[in-house]
Amino acid sequence: MFITLIIPISVSAAEWSAEPSISLRTGYNDNIRLTAVPHDSVWETDLSPAVKFGVAKENQGLTGDAGFAIRRFTGGSGADSGSVLNREDYHLLSNAFHKTLRGSIKVNLDYIQDSTQDSELDETGNSVKDLATRDKLTLGPSWSRLLTELTRLDLTYQYSNVEYSDDPGANLVDYKYNVTSASLLHQFTPRIQGTLAAGYSNYKPDTDFDSSTVTLQVGLTTNISETLLASVLAGQRQTTSDSSIGTGFCIGAIPGATFPSCTGGTPVSTGTAKTQVDTSSPVYSAKITRTLETGSLSAALSRSSSPGANGELLDATRLVLSGDYRFTETLSSSLRIEYVENETIVNRVGFMPDQSKETFFRVTPRAAWRWRREWELAGEYQYVENDDPVAGKAIRNALYVNLTYRPARMAISR
Repeated sequence: MFITLIIPISVSAAEWSAEPSISLRTGYNDNIRLTAVPHDSVWETDLSPAVKFGVAKENQGLTGDAGFAIRRFTGGSGADSGSVLNREDYHLLSNAFHKTLRGSIKVNLDYIQDSTQDSELDETGNSVKDLATRDKLTLGPSWSRLLTELTRLDLTYQYSNVEYSDDPGANLVDYKYNVTSASLLHQFTPRIQGTLAAGYSNYKPDTDFDSSTVTLQVGLTTNISETLLASVLAGQRQTTSDSSIGTGFCIGAIPGATFPSCTGGTPVSTGTAKTQVDTSSPVYSAKITRTLETGSLSAALSRSSSPGANGELLDATRLVLSGDYRFTETLSSSLRIEYVENETIVNRVGFMPDQSKETFFRVTPRAAWRWRREWELAGEYQYVENDDPVAGKAIRNALYVNLTYRPARMAISR
C-alpha cells in the first residue's frame, strides 16, 4: 500500500486485527433531492458491509476502514423515479503512524466515492441540486514534536482532489484544495492549554481563477471540572482571488456601451488581464462538552471557509448541539441539531457576488437497542430545512430503520 512506502512498518511482533460489520438500512424520504419544486417521495434500502483493520506495534502501525454501500430507491415517476438515484458508494480510509520519544509522524490516505446528494450537505451544509458522483482523494502527512515538557509544535498538510464524474450539466466544478497549518500548544497549568495557530490554503477549481487564504488564530482549552471541557479558537482570515478577465474595445457601439457586450456595435478582443479580489472575515471555533454518568452533552459553534461543489469558496457559520443518553446497557438514544449559514466568498469566476445567504437546518433524533453484543437495531428520524435565496425553501422528512451486525474483533499477534 502507498502509505507504507512513506512510513515503513515492520510486521515482526505486530498485532493484526479486523472488525467486520454489515448494516441493512431501509426507510422513507419525502424529498430526497431537497428541492422546493413539486416532487415525489421514495423508499430507500441500503446494504453496507465494512471492515476496520489494522496492524500495530508499540511505536508504529497502520489502521484503516474500508467498505461500500449498495443503495436502491423505489417510488416516484418520470424524472423523479427512484431508479435514477440507484448507486454504489465506496470508501477506503487509512492512517499510518510512527511514534518517537518526543513526537510522532502520521500520514492519512483516503478515497471516497459518494453522491453530491449527501456529501455537500454533510460537509458544508450547502445543498447541491445537480445529483452526480463525487470522487474525493485526500492525502495528508502531519508531524508533532515536543519542544519542551509543556510546549508542542504540530505541522500538518492536506491535499484534496475532487472530481464529479457524471455531472448531468455544467454546474459542478472539479477542484484541488491544499491546506497547510502550524500550531503551537503550551500547557500553562494542568487545566489550561493555550494555542497559537496559523494556516494557508489554496483553492484551485477547474475554472480560470485561483484563491488563497491565510488565517491566524489564538485559543484556550480548559478543563473547568472533571466532567466539563471547554475550548475556543478565534482569529481572522484574509482571502485573495486572482482571476482572468477579457480585455478589448467596441466599434460602432452606442454611447456608454462597454466591452464585451458592446451594445449596438462590435467587440474587439485584445487579450486577457488579471484582476484581484480581497476579502476578510473572522474565523473561530468554540466547543463545550459535559460528560454525564449515562451520557454526554455538547455545543459547538464555528466559522470557517471551504470549497463548494459549484466552483465557489464558501464561509460557513455552523452551530451543532448534540447529546446522547444511555437508559440501560442495551437501550440508548441521541439527538443532534445542526444549523449552517453559508455565504459565498468568491463565485465560480473568482468575483465576490452579492452576499446572499443559504441556510440549512437539520434535527436528527435516534434510538438504538443492542439486545446482543453483535446485534443493534436503530431508528432515526430526520427533519431538514434548506433555504436558498434563488431556489426557495425546501423541507424534508425522512424515517429510517437500521439493523447492524458486528461480530467480535479478530486479532492475531505474530
